[in-house]
Amino acid sequence: MDGVKKILAVIFTLLLTVFSYGQITSGKITFERRTNLKKKFGDNQRMKSFITEENKIRKETFNLHFDEERSSFIVVEDPNAEKGYMNYTTQRNKTYQNLEKDEMVVVIDLFGNNAYVKDKIPNRAWKITESKRKIGGYMCRKAIWEKNDSTRIYAWFSVDIVPSIGPEGFGGLPGAILGLATEDGGIIYFAKKVDAGQFSPKSLEYEKTNKFSTIEELKIKLESRFSGKPWGKGIVEDIFKWY
Repeated sequence: MDGVKKILAVIFTLLLTVFSYGQITSGKITFERRTNLKKKFGDNQRMKSFITEENKIRKETFNLHFDEERSSFIVVEDPNAEKGYMNYTTQRNKTYQNLEKDEMVVVIDLFGNNAYVKDKIPNRAWKITESKRKIGGYMCRKAIWEKNDSTRIYAWFSVDIVPSIGPEGFGGLPGAILGLATEDGGIIYFAKKVDAGQFSPKSLEYEKTNKFSTIEELKIKLESRFSGKPWGKGIVEDIFKWY
């Protein structure tokens, strides 16, 4: 009987080793975000004069640093990017998460000024499907989040990268999100490269401030500030589209 127990113990250890081998718990994921500005602004007459067929797709790069407990999602500044008004056509927030504390910090870029949010990590009810595809060299599975009756978000996650993290603070899946997209394809994130290993913990630290609001508090403030403006509702919806 003892011999059987020993054999079972060895088999269990081997299975555990095979399962965990190659799984990543810390590193950096480089994402490309593609925003279709024509889809984003639709019939906004004010924006039509700025957006052409040549510049309608705005590409930006973000780095997602992570370990088993924390993550940071930050834009990589491009010195050759178009400046001026076009620079404000997309949100480039900094998002930090502490999975152990269930805490999220977002530094929101408001036309060159920062607003600071500290709140619980959003709890999203994902529907995991059988659909699979490879992203960045990793096999991913598709999941769907229905934010409301008219908004769906699609995510592709890989169990090979253990922490439940993703672009813009998305998570809640059994592995890291390597692809994220709105239903109409207006905004798409895809992982271009995954670098496993340790890195400076400073990349996970956010700026200390006493100006924090919750998501709901900031939303109320901005709705009040922009009330009566023809573009106000659209700006507030864009800022909080992921929450």
